[in-house]
Amino acid sequence: MIDAPLVSGFLGAGKTTWLAEHLRRHTCDLVVVNDVADQGVDDALLREAASAAGARVEPIVGGCLCCDRADELRRVLLAEIGRRHRGDAVRDGRVVVETSGLAAPHRITRMLADDPVLRTNLSLRSLVVVVDGLGGRRLLRHRHGVREQVTLADRVVLSRADLARHGELEELAATVRRLNATAELAASTLGAERPVTPADPAVADVFDDDGTVAEPDVRSCRVDLAEGTSWAEYALWLEMMRRAHPERLLRSKGIVPTRDGRLLVQSMGGDVASPVPAPAGVDTGMVFVLDRIAPEVLVRSLRAHVPSAGV
Repeated sequence: MIDAPLVSGFLGAGKTTWLAEHLRRHTCDLVVVNDVADQGVDDALLREAASAAGARVEPIVGGCLCCDRADELRRVLLAEIGRRHRGDAVRDGRVVVETSGLAAPHRITRMLADDPVLRTNLSLRSLVVVVDGLGGRRLLRHRHGVREQVTLADRVVLSRADLARHGELEELAATVRRLNATAELAASTLGAERPVTPADPAVADVFDDDGTVAEPDVRSCRVDLAEGTSWAEYALWLEMMRRAHPERLLRSKGIVPTRDGRLLVQSMGGDVASPVPAPAGVDTGMVFVLDRIAPEVLVRSLRAHVPSAGV
């Protein structure tokens, strides 16, 4: 039986950072990395940690595993089962599946349960859901899909613990506990975990009903930036976009090839992570995940405000 834990969490929650640290501590045969965009970034970021764990990385891009790319996930998992039956694997099987930030985990578990070959050979022993330790309460209040992920979780990891203000993680843990009374809770800093205790008494939360939230219209696009893109221009544009559309520019990630070197830049809603030197193997280009923003509108804005990018 192949152990197949599932790692989920909303866009920008910190799944890849947590998973990289997890792979440094646990052996694995295969890591399946899903990205709703046509161009993946996370698979390249995970290759070093996966290699240290003795694992291969299989990217599935251009849609979610729970719907658009369900057949591709099934194909990858059946191929791994075939390797084991042929004796190609050298140890007990373990496959880690990282979903996109928009996936519905219950659809993936249903697909595994409905397929007789997968059901017989795979054991989905745990669903780990990573929640942004800074913006998690807001997401849980306003996004039904995030609440659904947390409700199903076996473990909930609260990321960016080092950046949270005093009591913030404990309040978020209390919100999680209201939604899921049995999940194991942990706080995480760059993937390294520590215990966290929910606030008592819990801070009251009011969750939006489904009908009060605008229907999402999520699309992704990739934009290739020219070598020598001005970091000052791009940073000012991204700051403008995140302030104007914190709920609609859901995620951006990728490489800005500045005059001083390639930078890995990521944003999630209103938060922008500090840029870091880009690892090798990641293509130049930015991926944007948008809710109710047409990709052509974003491209026009980028062209107008970052002329050095040559969009």
